[in-house]
Amino acid sequence: MNLAGTVVPMATPTRRSRRAVDDTALRKFTRGLVEAGVHGLFPGSSIGEFPSLTAAQNRQVIETVAEVADGRTNVLAGCCDTSVGAVLDKISSAEEAGADAAVVVSPYYLTTTQPGLERFFTTIADQSALPLLLYNIPPLTGNEIGIDLVGDLAEHDNIVGLKDTSGDLNYHYRAVSETPDDFLVFQGATQLATASLGVGTDGLIAGPANVFPRVMTDLYEAYDRGDLVEAQRLMQTVVTPFVGATSDVPTAAALKYLVKLDGLDIGSPLPPLPQLTDEEQTALTAAYRRITDQFDKQTL
Repeated sequence: MNLAGTVVPMATPTRRSRRAVDDTALRKFTRGLVEAGVHGLFPGSSIGEFPSLTAAQNRQVIETVAEVADGRTNVLAGCCDTSVGAVLDKISSAEEAGADAAVVVSPYYLTTTQPGLERFFTTIADQSALPLLLYNIPPLTGNEIGIDLVGDLAEHDNIVGLKDTSGDLNYHYRAVSETPDDFLVFQGATQLATASLGVGTDGLIAGPANVFPRVMTDLYEAYDRGDLVEAQRLMQTVVTPFVGATSDVPTAAALKYLVKLDGLDIGSPLPPLPQLTDEEQTALTAAYRRITDQFDKQTL
């Protein structure tokens, strides 16, 4: 799969009254991201509140995103669950919905070992209708996909990449340097964006791109063409303050609020995430205004 650049781990628009997916808002949201030039879309992500969606809702989101994208950008479908069977069911649905690849997180709740993780991912990859990207986020799953295991799994024909949200730059560097050149490595910890590009990452799966898709795309493209001054400027004026402003509240809740500030109401976070307090909303609004005051609206 030919993929590099900025991928959006999409928030999921929902209706407040019935905890249902807001299809109209999702279509508008997707169109805006595609028109902003992002290099990929990732519905069913952590920011998309995948654990709070039913299997039918997860399929609905992926199907709608793929339909609106219509081949203009890659769709990486979140197919995350704790059992092999549930993951394979989601992958089958995602393939039928038109996704290009599946993102599979390490299993959570049950503690396992590296051989256990190898068994999990290999069993899925052997039967998957889509190419897989591994998803390493040990702070939330409790099960890190170790570097040696990443290297072993990268040899599987149907495992094509890794989303690394460990926040460990040394781990990320090793993932890049100790896997084949055609194995994709994406940075999911946006505060490490330019540092990761400096060690050879293929791209960014960047939460801030929900709100500032053009900025995050421009950051990657500036670095890619060698304009390190511009990349660092965007890092300092958008990414760092954005990450700082959202670090003390649930990310999905913060991003839904910020997308609304940007002009599209995509609903409230689903249970068990909390509603933002008035104080949290005030702080996020102030951070958003500080960032946007530095830019012409058309560049955001």
